[in-house]
Amino acid sequence: MAQEFLFLQGIHIHPKLNFLIIDDEVILNDMLKDFLINLGFTGEIHQAYTIEEAKNELKTQHIDYILSDWNLPDGKGVHLLKAVRKSEKYQDTPFLMISANDDVESMLESSKLGVSEYLVKPFDIDDFEKKVLEGYKYHLVKEEQFILQLKERVSFLELENKMLKEEIANLKR
Repeated sequence: MAQEFLFLQGIHIHPKLNFLIIDDEVILNDMLKDFLINLGFTGEIHQAYTIEEAKNELKTQHIDYILSDWNLPDGKGVHLLKAVRKSEKYQDTPFLMISANDDVESMLESSKLGVSEYLVKPFDIDDFEKKVLEGYKYHLVKEEQFILQLKERVSFLELENKMLKEEIANLKR
């Protein structure tokens, strides 16, 4: 029987998530793929080496999680992040920025653009696992808040419906 959820660092996460890795360093790109497989992810893992290739993958594939390097041959990962956040299809997709830049300015820039988490090079599989899960958790919280808002709206509409029915009943008397 296939595993329904991975339980990593106290978080239930679906193992069949489809990832997109964008890094122009082939060795690092492959290492990230290996890390995901070693953590138990069994979904499709797409690899791109430029922003242009990543955009093509995002157009043609179903992607649940994006991992992107900051510096790419055809631009900055934050430019891809900006485009992703403007996209209706991917605006809420977890996005992990990976960079050798550990300056606060870079982190703030990516945070303002909606990055889910930020991973500084060099890192090991434990650091990677923590950041992937934190990025995923960031989006879970957004979904839970949205669900809570919907429940509150439903409660309000049910109360309003009840009051309207009472008004109609009073008018018929």
